[in-house]
Amino acid sequence: MEGKRTGRSGGFFGLSGPHPLLIALAAGLYPLLHYYNGNFDIADSWIQLLFMLGLCLGLPILLVYVSKFVFRLGFLRKFKSYRLTAVNLVVFFGLLGLLIFHLNKKELAVVLLVSALASFLLYRFLGQVIILQLLLAVMSFVTLIPRGWFVLNYDAEWTQTPDAITEVVFKQNPNVYVIQPDGYTNFTELRKAPYNHRDKTFENYLTETGFINYPNFRSNYYSTLTSNSSMFAMKHHYYQNTYPGNLKTYGSQEVIVGSQNNVLKTFKKNGYKTHLVTDNSFFLTNRKLSSFDHCNIDQSEVKLYDTGGISGVDIIEDFQKLLHGQSDTSNFYFIEKTIPSHIQYTKAASLGVEMERETYLERLEEANDWLTQLITLIHTYDTDPLIILVGDHGGYVGLSYVKEVEQIKLSPLEATSVFSSLLSIKWPQGLNAEGIEFRSNVNLFRQLFAVMSGDKQWLNNLEANESFVPLYDGGSANFYKYIDDEGNSVFEQVETPN
Repeated sequence: MEGKRTGRSGGFFGLSGPHPLLIALAAGLYPLLHYYNGNFDIADSWIQLLFMLGLCLGLPILLVYVSKFVFRLGFLRKFKSYRLTAVNLVVFFGLLGLLIFHLNKKELAVVLLVSALASFLLYRFLGQVIILQLLLAVMSFVTLIPRGWFVLNYDAEWTQTPDAITEVVFKQNPNVYVIQPDGYTNFTELRKAPYNHRDKTFENYLTETGFINYPNFRSNYYSTLTSNSSMFAMKHHYYQNTYPGNLKTYGSQEVIVGSQNNVLKTFKKNGYKTHLVTDNSFFLTNRKLSSFDHCNIDQSEVKLYDTGGISGVDIIEDFQKLLHGQSDTSNFYFIEKTIPSHIQYTKAASLGVEMERETYLERLEEANDWLTQLITLIHTYDTDPLIILVGDHGGYVGLSYVKEVEQIKLSPLEATSVFSSLLSIKWPQGLNAEGIEFRSNVNLFRQLFAVMSGDKQWLNNLEANESFVPLYDGGSANFYKYIDDEGNSVFEQVETPN
């Protein structure tokens, strides 16, 4: 007998008690379903599904089988009564720690050790433990159904442009460097409340270096994925790619780095080599990187189950190597770094409105130093570049924490803080953007292509310069327009096509 467990006998491996196969599956099923409940937005590839099935279902079965022989060795024999309980608990809590709480190695080791020790107390109740795990899995599966339905019904048709903008032919083909400092607020708003940042050193540096700082520029959406997917599609999605139950944005990586990136299609049509330079895996986890010719991060360095910074990556160093070996063809670079970012995401982590403001402004100075290094580097290798500094959204200063956006109706000042974003462009000789008013991210590249082609017909299909935010009403969010095309503050509910 393998301990005094309750449950029917099973013939699998010749053991009594709950069936070993059931013990293994119960341990991994809830972590698997719970992970997909919260991460369907970054885990939508076949390779990830196979990895997760192997990790959450294949590994527990393997451990059950292998442990049978391990516990026949030496002193471990006397612990064989606890074997299946230990495997179940170690797998269950280990997977939760890895996939849900993203514990580091030391923390995960502690969880595994405590789980193994807990088997001495719980081995008599393994049947009840399995029932509890299966109940959790059932509840998670029920929650997953509407999210799965959303994914199945998602349609990327919104990325289709109303004209042949991706076929535009450029008259000039300079190297194009798009640098995105995440959460960098426009200079016009930095000088006002609630930012009250009076230091104009970097703003003046840009002007002296030949940049045009565009005032009152803003994003159309409130997060990196929603904003960048709209910017690279050159189209509004009106949150039809965002599940209202948990505000996860689906399919955005495919628009930002994958096959639905209309901006990259346009550059490639004009013979450009395209490069992504970053130090995090935010756009790379689900392996949808198909449109960029080159990325400084190898896919083998990217976890299949989590996003975050990539250890040892230095954007400046990697970018310099790229410039040193830059091809004779025209090049497009998208350089992204999560700095200065925004205020703390959750209420629990918030330092309060004023302290969040101060820490944001400290990170702003770090961003300025980083941007200065990049600009200096570009000018070292390129005598006549087209450089675009563009934020993806504002810094949220004036709020206590980011998720407050989803919970309260924003004042006009708060909405401006969320959306206000940097736009500063250094135009090469011969390109003239005179008469073009850059107002929001969604139209940035369409306007850029009109300038590069010398054909303003492409401005006939500009999207509305409107900005939108979700707001929870109970367990689901509605979406609201906060700023209209003219820059006025409004509060109008938007019906998504879902």
